[in-house]
Amino acid sequence: MFNKLLYSVKMRQLLLNGINMKHKLILLTLLLSTASIADTILGFYAGANYWNYNMTGQINSVDNVQGNVNIDYNNDSSAVFYAALEHPIPFLPNIKLQQNSIQSSGIINLSNLSDFPGQTFDVNSDLDFSHTDIMLYYELLDNWVNFDFGLSFKNFDGSTSFIAQNVLNEQTQFNVWIPMLYAKGKFDLPFTGFSAALTLEALSFDDNKITDMAAAISYESGSGFGAEAGYRNLTIDLQSIGNIKSDISMDGFYLGANFHF
Repeated sequence: MFNKLLYSVKMRQLLLNGINMKHKLILLTLLLSTASIADTILGFYAGANYWNYNMTGQINSVDNVQGNVNIDYNNDSSAVFYAALEHPIPFLPNIKLQQNSIQSSGIINLSNLSDFPGQTFDVNSDLDFSHTDIMLYYELLDNWVNFDFGLSFKNFDGSTSFIAQNVLNEQTQFNVWIPMLYAKGKFDLPFTGFSAALTLEALSFDDNKITDMAAAISYESGSGFGAEAGYRNLTIDLQSIGNIKSDISMDGFYLGANFHF
């Protein structure tokens, strides 16, 4: 009688242990599946770049007889920060935000001031073309070849300043939104973590033309941390948008770090 009772208790304990183990396996499977799905369909990207560039071109000036000022600055630098969220919701675009702090200053020579003809002055100039990019895009391809396409909205919130003591004090501020086409192609190199990418924002109508193009080689580790090196060219040719007229080009190499999870 005692042996039967002991046997019954052991069998019940084994059954309960089996049920608990089954529950644990089911729970573990669900957790792993959820993590795998989240990694596949939901992604967050963040990063920062250090861009070293040259700025050349022309900016309008009402006090200059020629109507513009020639700009030629070398070895300027700026910080670029960005974050992006990609999701599986149909018809709702992914979003990327990018802040570009672009500010250059230096001394230029002007000899065509309307109030001082024939005289040459050293003028302190300060140009601020800082802007925020809002990209709304769809992933048309998402495998070893990635292709994004959508719209970008550039918000320039900047200023120009040309100052020479007792001679010139010209300051202009501008805040303008500019819609652009946005595209990015990325090619993953299998089993290496390396990839190559080309990004383009472009607008052209009437006498206005803006292109923002970058080509880069990047690396992403298994933990999501990565690095990037590339070349960026930003051309801002505005003639009838806002109260700024410019034909400026900024180009140079950049280095950055990023994280993806």
